[in-house]
Amino acid sequence: MSGFGFSEAQEMFRREVRNFARQELAPGAKERAKQHTPCRKMVKRVGEMGYLGISLPEEYGGQGADWISMAIAMEEMAKADWFAGLSPMLPGLVYTVLQHCPEEVMKEWLPPMISGDIMGCFAVTEPDSGSDAAAMKSRATKDGDYYVLNGEKTSISMGMYADAAIMFVKTDPSAKTRGVSCFWLPMDTPGITRTLIPHTGWKPGSAASIMMDDVRVPAKYRSGEEGQGFYIFAGSTDYLRVGLGLIPVAMAEATLEETIVHVQQRTAFGSPLAKFEGVSFKIAEHATRLEAAKLL
Repeated sequence: MSGFGFSEAQEMFRREVRNFARQELAPGAKERAKQHTPCRKMVKRVGEMGYLGISLPEEYGGQGADWISMAIAMEEMAKADWFAGLSPMLPGLVYTVLQHCPEEVMKEWLPPMISGDIMGCFAVTEPDSGSDAAAMKSRATKDGDYYVLNGEKTSISMGMYADAAIMFVKTDPSAKTRGVSCFWLPMDTPGITRTLIPHTGWKPGSAASIMMDDVRVPAKYRSGEEGQGFYIFAGSTDYLRVGLGLIPVAMAEATLEETIVHVQQRTAFGSPLAKFEGVSFKIAEHATRLEAAKLL
């Protein structure tokens, strides 16, 4: 990447993803957006194209490319289907957590995440503490080679349908940030109850309440050492925020592109709408703000 531009290879990749998005993602996107369940067939197809592991290591099924390329894929796919655009971020987020687990855990879970066979979610928020990780009440107690988890998470996007969760709980209730630990939690573990919280807008990403009642998880699924969870959380959310920011930018780009086509074709008083300053000046202003958002 030179300056604020992209390399020739990155531009070629952008065109490749754009063609895929227009040909395979755009058809049916409106229908998929009305469902409260993610389209796993679509996610699987994105995985088959190699777009779920663009920046992840090749030994786990990834492409080993740069993070800019992953951002390009997210942006182009989100123009056609916002959930498809979001999908490459999830394996990357999982990788930031599983890299602190034993290698056997990484090999067990990351490849099927990259291929699109399974999906994950990020569980931090609670009824009384929101996303304030230091104030969470969920607990994990060591019991031999296991931890026993109890508590409730709420408003967890994808929580109803995820196959596993990045779960943050307190292993030391007396501490604040240093008392938080992180676990990789398979969602079919006994003791987990999930309740759907339907989204009014982004329905395929509908949230869930996750109750944990004496959930036993092997100690090997702990990410990092006890008390490191808050710092793993902070590092993950830095990555998460950038990824989430790409989605509305891409949707705004798509809207602007459609608007430009429309005002060039629609006429009034014998001229295309684009010829009128009241229309063209507003489009130029929106394009300027969008470019600023992209650079940010």
